[in-house]
Amino acid sequence: MPSLINVPNTITAMRIILAVIVAVLLIQATTTGIIWAGSLLLVAWGSDGLDGFLARRLKQQTLFGSLFDLVADRCVTTPVLIITIIGGYWQRTAGLMPFNPYPYAGVVFIADITVIIGVITLLWKRRTRTVNFPPPTQIARISYSVNMVTLVLGVWGVGPNALLVTFMYLSIIVTVLAFYTYMKKASYVFTS
Repeated sequence: MPSLINVPNTITAMRIILAVIVAVLLIQATTTGIIWAGSLLLVAWGSDGLDGFLARRLKQQTLFGSLFDLVADRCVTTPVLIITIIGGYWQRTAGLMPFNPYPYAGVVFIADITVIIGVITLLWKRRTRTVNFPPPTQIARISYSVNMVTLVLGVWGVGPNALLVTFMYLSIIVTVLAFYTYMKKASYVFTS
């Protein structure tokens, strides 16, 4: 069994630590804290590609690392989304999206929870039989990037309101597409 403590997994763990720091900064809601929170979200987003690249480059790919990466992504997006809704970060787009920001947040939240349930289900089934890990589809990777841009724009409050709403709608579209393609590819995790 390869070591679980390696460079890519350490970077992934750092992303979870960044998520906690971002959450604290958003809850405190100081101007400097919000700037730092958005900046750290960008660092977390960048580290998501870095851990996978290094895992392949250093030949340190493991099932644990792949699942840990998926969970870490959810640890970044879901709490930030919840805190920003509670903190009123999406109010500037009121009137530009019906039931703002819940269509966007609901789609992202459901997709994130489904991924977590999928990881738990995969691990549960692997206790008694071989179940292969379904790597994320390309549209799922794009979806994560679009969601991260949307979160950063929402946190920082920069750009025109229409730009933020455009990214919110784009996040809905790519998340639904990612959800569909990933469920089509990985449905065996839930059914077999």
